[in-house]
Amino acid sequence: MPKKEKKRLQVVISEDQDALLTKAAYELSSPERLVSKSEVVRLAIQKIARELEEGKMSLEELKAKLAEEE
Repeated sequence: MPKKEKKRLQVVISEDQDALLTKAAYELSSPERLVSKSEVVRLAIQKIARELEEGKMSLEELKAKLAEEE
């Protein structure tokens, strides 16, 4: 079976956001398994998509959060 091709995404984040990513990766890591910041981002994407599908989060809530960032 051919290996699934991955897409790359580059984003600009603030120092505060980078610190949050680093903290989350550190907390999710263990001596047996280090978790990367990229993995934390992938988990966050999955969580947002799932919550939208399940109706736990609305698009309006997300738009409001994005507006706060600007």
